[in-house]
Amino acid sequence: MTRRIRREPYDDDDGRTIVNMNVEGMPGYRRSRDEMRSPSNSEQTRPQQMLSKRETRMILFASMKWAFLFSAGFSLILILFILFCVKVWFA
Repeated sequence: MTRRIRREPYDDDDGRTIVNMNVEGMPGYRRSRDEMRSPSNSEQTRPQQMLSKRETRMILFASMKWAFLFSAGFSLILILFILFCVKVWFA
């Protein structure tokens, strides 16, 4: 017989659920819990915030900068590999 340890509740726990872990197909799944949750959830009814044109442009330029950086890195590696093959390996 195992002994269950009673844990003290956390001081900063307010009882809210961050992520619903009641997923169909997992052990311990209860359909009644899914039916209790109403479809008009507070996260779903929250209005979406739109980005301004300046913020959208900043995100676009940042993503392009990183894409160019990665492509330049891969290009440099490819050029160095080809130089290695021509000058050292096939010589």
